[in-house]
Amino acid sequence: MHYTTKPSTSLRARLLGTSAVIALTASLNIVPARDADAAGFALKEQSAAALGNAFAGATAGAEDVTYMFFNPAGLTRHDGNQVSVVGSYIIVDGETNNAATTPNVGGEAFSGDAADDAFVPAAYLMWSLSPDLKLGLGINAPFGLTTEYSQTWQGRFHAVESSMTTVNLNPTIAYRVNSQLSLGVGLQAQYMDVTLSSIVDVDPGPGIIEALGEVTGDDWAFGVTLGALYEFSDTTRMGLGYRSQVSQTLEGDFTVGGAPVSGAEADFKSPDTISLGLYHDYNDQFAVMAETVWTRWSTFDELRIEDGSGGLISVTPEDWDDVWFFALGATWKPNEKWAFRGGVAYDQTPISDDRRTPRITDEDRTWLAIGAQFRPTPNVTIDAGYTHIFVKDGAVNLAAGYTTPGLPALTADYENNLDILTVQATFRF
Repeated sequence: MHYTTKPSTSLRARLLGTSAVIALTASLNIVPARDADAAGFALKEQSAAALGNAFAGATAGAEDVTYMFFNPAGLTRHDGNQVSVVGSYIIVDGETNNAATTPNVGGEAFSGDAADDAFVPAAYLMWSLSPDLKLGLGINAPFGLTTEYSQTWQGRFHAVESSMTTVNLNPTIAYRVNSQLSLGVGLQAQYMDVTLSSIVDVDPGPGIIEALGEVTGDDWAFGVTLGALYEFSDTTRMGLGYRSQVSQTLEGDFTVGGAPVSGAEADFKSPDTISLGLYHDYNDQFAVMAETVWTRWSTFDELRIEDGSGGLISVTPEDWDDVWFFALGATWKPNEKWAFRGGVAYDQTPISDDRRTPRITDEDRTWLAIGAQFRPTPNVTIDAGYTHIFVKDGAVNLAAGYTTPGLPALTADYENNLDILTVQATFRF
């Protein structure tokens, strides 16, 4: 190999500095570019019914209890009690091509499909305390990532494995103020667990001895959800939803070759979102809906990594942009047992070309979605939704030392497409 650039620090400091590439990049680079279904950070697949419309009208639709994820106020449209279980399978088709480093570290220019397919579950419950007062509970995974490159690819000093798991517990309460206005509020209790790795150079001299460096971290943190639903008439309604930031301090360990080096810590903020949805029934059989979502990614201006004693390891510029999601959809109900859905959406990436990394190669996305609902009995509905997401081709073009002094420059081309199949069963009692 020909990688000779060295950081001018001790071995321990160099290992800790290199962890900024691995390390709680959790704060940002753990996020889903390769196998999540939304640009930037979020996993949208919380409802098979909403997926069938490409999430158009998700904030206003309130068609079943799963829509509480987007707007808790919508629970007031339902009588009795409900339980819904949801399962989504995300299929990722991604290729990494033309990877090259300067200086050349050797290795494969093609890393294959680094993103793993994933199964994402969710569950929702609603209790009616009165016709106007509802309690709800959502259990879901709003963020996630699993990618793994070869330990011998050209970009191995920048990324090997990126794994992130979240569990969000979301108790809510909704109240119908009058015949037109309903309000909802909820608590988010979110657990996050992260594992990130890359190859590090453990040789203090001019040569290279490679080892796998790995950072793990986890934390519990809290946020809120808010919602309002305004019903202009029996056929037309508008919804407004808000999900707050959840600020977490991920604490864990940094190891090299399986041996502990130090503790590791980084702050992580999931972005807050504001969504606005419209829903209109033209008649008993045909409905149309629309949605727009604003996500405040601009709060991510830098990634600050510290060791277990509070010493600064690295500061990485991020400079993400605020982004928009737009969707249009329609539903046709030929009879009381069946409904068929469709939708299209456009999803902006928050990452500019000069900030893209191999951990998150996200680009703008276009959605095409279809779905169906079958109601075998008045109290049971089965929903299925499918979407194909076209992801704009992306590229990584990182300067030498971009995240950590001494790292080689990296360029690579990426092609990604996603398929998502979501099913759910909803029971009313």
